[in-house]
Amino acid sequence: MTGRLDFFPDWRTGNPYLSMLFAGLGEVGVVARPVRSLVEHLASVEEYDDPGILNVHWTAPILAGARTAEETRARVDRLARLLDRFVTAGGRLVWSVHNVVPHDAAYPEAEVDVCRLLADRARLVHVLSEETVPAVAPYYPLDPARVVVIEHSSYLGVYPDHVDRDEARRRLALDADTGVLVTLGRIRPYKGIDRLLDAFERPPLDDPGLRLLVAGLQGGGEAMRVLASRLETTPRVVSHPRRVRRREMQVWMHSADLAVLPYTGILNSGSFLLAETFGLPVVAPRAGALVAREGRPHVRLFGTGDFEDVLASAVRDLVHDHDAAATARASALAAAAENPPAVMARRFAEVVAGLV
Repeated sequence: MTGRLDFFPDWRTGNPYLSMLFAGLGEVGVVARPVRSLVEHLASVEEYDDPGILNVHWTAPILAGARTAEETRARVDRLARLLDRFVTAGGRLVWSVHNVVPHDAAYPEAEVDVCRLLADRARLVHVLSEETVPAVAPYYPLDPARVVVIEHSSYLGVYPDHVDRDEARRRLALDADTGVLVTLGRIRPYKGIDRLLDAFERPPLDDPGLRLLVAGLQGGGEAMRVLASRLETTPRVVSHPRRVRRREMQVWMHSADLAVLPYTGILNSGSFLLAETFGLPVVAPRAGALVAREGRPHVRLFGTGDFEDVLASAVRDLVHDHDAAATARASALAAAAENPPAVMARRFAEVVAGLV
């Protein structure tokens, strides 16, 4: 008999992580099935002899669109009732923790309450790094007996990778001897693009021989419109305000010498792992899962107040120093090879098999 794993939300179109995570389920006789509405799925629990396994990932959609604090409170209360009914009926909840709380939350206290509900009702809490438990502790506790660590893998084999550096730069009209920085992903306020642009306009990063690539989806709102305009008008910046297609990812990554993640807060970062996959050294915040990477030749982490200094040092050492850059690239590729998607998928399948 085939088992099923219901999951929410279904973000496979814009993020390959879920497809990578579920890739081993067939080996244990389990089919992954997306849930369109978490509330409707939980409300229909009485339709099933066995409510099955429900794997909740990002929690932002649960309160998305709520206009008042009262509405968010009502949603949280209803979620609590439905989760209790699901668990009582024999449902097994698995919560995969991607963020401490959703980024840019309109009602952060209510978002914390959602996380507390999931942590309390979950049969298993899947964390993507050892650093998750202490990181979330000030907001909600995770029972160590119910926590399983399955690290976010690299993206080896996920994206096409046949375009070399010269061809990639030709497609983006970049000179072969130009130093190129890249930040790639969904552009949102917490990602700190403004401070990256500020640094890029000041010495020593105002070097005419440097270019900055900024690519990815941009959210709505006035702040995002202002940022999009700034990206378009800032000299030496190549901006792509749309999702980067799967086949084009290699062009942006192979054009670059250094990936820059100027985030103001992070727990896990797919962009960091993407950079490693394409052999790029990375500048990133000293936070969450990234702390474990500190000390490797391809990693430069910044803390509060030293972003520009760390970035300038990384450009000097990992872009302009060709020997150090080669060592860093080899280190990044080695890190990606140590952490392949197949291992992540197999471990997750093993965990799910124990719940079927």
